[in-house]
Amino acid sequence: MAMKKHVALSLLVMTALGVVASHLDWEQHDDSYLLRVDGVAVDVRGHLSAALNRATRRCDGVAHIQLGDMPSNPTAMAMKQAISEYSPPDSRRMQLLQLLSSGPWILAEVEFLALEPAVIVLEKNASGMPIHHHLIWSGSTQPWVSGPWIRRYLQQRAPQVPSDLWACFDPTPALFD
Repeated sequence: MAMKKHVALSLLVMTALGVVASHLDWEQHDDSYLLRVDGVAVDVRGHLSAALNRATRRCDGVAHIQLGDMPSNPTAMAMKQAISEYSPPDSRRMQLLQLLSSGPWILAEVEFLALEPAVIVLEKNASGMPIHHHLIWSGSTQPWVSGPWIRRYLQQRAPQVPSDLWACFDPTPALFD
């Protein structure tokens, strides 16, 4: 007996949906959701946020401080001194990976020999360049996509920092995984 086309199509669609549903699952984690694909966590929101950020950001007002120019850049040297004195002696053995500035604000991505890598935001003012503990991200971002997670975390703690500084920051690949 031949099956009607609409019945066969309905069975095919239901089977396909069943197969897909058996491999995908949503999981709430840290006030957000992850898509689990065969047990592997995927930060869909983070990937979409990173792609949208890359497509829409404007970095004209953000200065990328060249690491090779640091000795001749007083702002960069003051920032490096402030970070190295924040948590000595371990904070003194560091490698600067990225420096961005917008107005009085400086964002530094730093790797330490004995500490977790960090993103530190400093504000240059009349009293120098103090580090505020709430403007530091350090450690892993797993299972989240690093860029959006770190930007969101720091931006919530410092909404006064220009949004273009956050948008123009892309973490060094695999540093916070």
